[in-house]
Amino acid sequence: MSEEQPRNAQAGQRQKQLEKQRRQASGSALSKYGLTRKNEEFMYQLNKQLDRLGVPSDKKEEMTRETIDKLLAGQKKGQTARTLFGTPTEYAKELKNPKPSEAQVTKQSIKLLAIDNMLIFLSIFTFMFGLMYWLSPAAMQTKNAGTSGITAILIIAITGGAIFGYVAMQVQPKRDADGKGTTKKPLWLRILTIVAGLAIWLFIYMLVSLLPDAINPRLNAWVYIIIGVVTFIGDMYFRSKFHVTGSLYGASRPANRK
Repeated sequence: MSEEQPRNAQAGQRQKQLEKQRRQASGSALSKYGLTRKNEEFMYQLNKQLDRLGVPSDKKEEMTRETIDKLLAGQKKGQTARTLFGTPTEYAKELKNPKPSEAQVTKQSIKLLAIDNMLIFLSIFTFMFGLMYWLSPAAMQTKNAGTSGITAILIIAITGGAIFGYVAMQVQPKRDADGKGTTKKPLWLRILTIVAGLAIWLFIYMLVSLLPDAINPRLNAWVYIIIGVVTFIGDMYFRSKFHVTGSLYGASRPANRK
């Protein structure tokens, strides 16, 4: 026990010496930028955290350069590193896993709404036709399947999901650059966008009704009902998993995936 204590003390001393040397080397490398002492310390700790997170050296160099530029700009306004970035640990995580840009968020939101609306339309049309043909089997005997054919339903659901996902994103309020408020497009433009989207979808609806039965077969009523129920349950799971709102079932906007 007595032999281990001096050994541990020596190891601790060597560790302190290495840490001191690293700090001196880091300070020398950063001194040319004209950072304050606190900002140099922030950069030293940030580099340690980036290393701990396994950030590649080329990316780390780019991140370091951008951070130093922001620190220098902040120094002129009296802003500290903590004010600008928080703790080195927090900022290192943010650098490695940056938050999506507004454009990326919008793109992701449109995709989520499109998938959600597609599932909704698929569940509505399949359940509606399945119920109708179950209650009135004679309706199944019509010569042409038209929009009740499975291919037509799929096309209507997919295009309707994409169109109304895009429309929903266009008509909802946009967050201002400062993040403190929202801006709405003019009412006439929002109405025009909705009408245009509906017109395009109805045109597609009419076109698919002309599909030949060979590529647009009508399925059994119970198959349609089962597809409708399963798709509805699947959409509820999808909405819960990705926190989607703002479509035919939801409120005003999509909450993005975390």
